[in-house]
Amino acid sequence: MVSRVIYRPFEKDDFSALASILKDTWHTYVPNQEYNALEAACDLVHSLEISSFSQVVLVDDIPCGIVLARAEGDRLPHAKECHAAMDAFLERMHKLEPKATDEYLSFLEAERRVNGRLLEQSGLARASQITLLAVSGTARGLGIGSVLLDAATSYVTSRGAKGLYLYTDTDCSWKFYERRGLKRAAMYRANREERHVLPREMYLYGMDLSA
Repeated sequence: MVSRVIYRPFEKDDFSALASILKDTWHTYVPNQEYNALEAACDLVHSLEISSFSQVVLVDDIPCGIVLARAEGDRLPHAKECHAAMDAFLERMHKLEPKATDEYLSFLEAERRVNGRLLEQSGLARASQITLLAVSGTARGLGIGSVLLDAATSYVTSRGAKGLYLYTDTDCSWKFYERRGLKRAAMYRANREERHVLPREMYLYGMDLSA
């Protein structure tokens, strides 16, 4: 039974619990769990680095979900410290699993390339971005994802955004975004050579906020 649900901005003490959510959701492929935790931490600091808005949900005082976003023109307050943290995580990852780290870096480079192509195809280059949305498995089904998405949408709207977009793929719950009114604006299907690095299909979803 849930006794208390609180929404508030990200705090540094939330980091470990939120990184654990990302690990359990997307970073389970390497037998070394210490490495998987570091890879998830890299993903979280990267998302924080490019974000100006955060909202964390605590269920009974435990961080169980997060949304991050960036409105066009926003200053990125965590960029410098997050960039340094990611370098430190990558160094530790390479000491533990050099091959897996190289594959992760190859994925990041391929993801950047494809995401740039998706953004160009979508015509939403000047829209605001939802940079991360994640909810723990134990908290799903409570409507938390919808509340977090609405909070980010309200923020970018308050900053004058006329549209927003986010990246997702076949490893994520992309149908959730369709149920929340976002439209698929671009798609990329990985070729045979790319499938050892990239998800089978990658998407950009967008929403018109001008109405």
